[in-house]
Amino acid sequence: MEDTYEQLSAKAFNAYRKKDYSAAYEGFLQCMALLGETGSEKDNAEMRNNISVVLIDLHKPQEAYDIVIGTEQIFEKLGDKKSQAMAFANIGTALTLLNRKEEALTFFESSSDLFQEVGEKMMRATVLKKISDLQITTGKPFQAVASMQAAYDQKEKKSLKDKILGGTLGEIIRKYFG
Repeated sequence: MEDTYEQLSAKAFNAYRKKDYSAAYEGFLQCMALLGETGSEKDNAEMRNNISVVLIDLHKPQEAYDIVIGTEQIFEKLGDKKSQAMAFANIGTALTLLNRKEEALTFFESSSDLFQEVGEKMMRATVLKKISDLQITTGKPFQAVASMQAAYDQKEKKSLKDKILGGTLGEIIRKYFG
């Protein structure tokens, strides 16, 4: 008896959580095959995003980019801003690993804007940290500090470390930007 889409998907996610990326990749590919032409456009786009994340973990950024690019347009057409933001972040991650940092920055900035729009603070904080890292490596240190400050501001429950770092970053921003 063959597994259903739901069973295959659950197995693939479970493999991913266990960091068995090869099994997760195979599982998501099977899900994609089951979706085929009968799956919804959204389900296919979501599966492509899942596969891209696994490919990143398998150190295959070009393949990750190739499969995820275009999903952001599908989610935009469907009005699913959260999924679109996640697609932008996945594209940005692949581009970062391909050393296409300026392009990656653009996708991460779009992701951050959409996460802010839909109220996803934790996801936005993660993206803002990636933006800050890219800004440092592309010679934009002041923007990097501002992005990191924005990331700390997103956290609802701040540890003592977060409060100290966030306060220090705030002081740097006020000193240099008035």
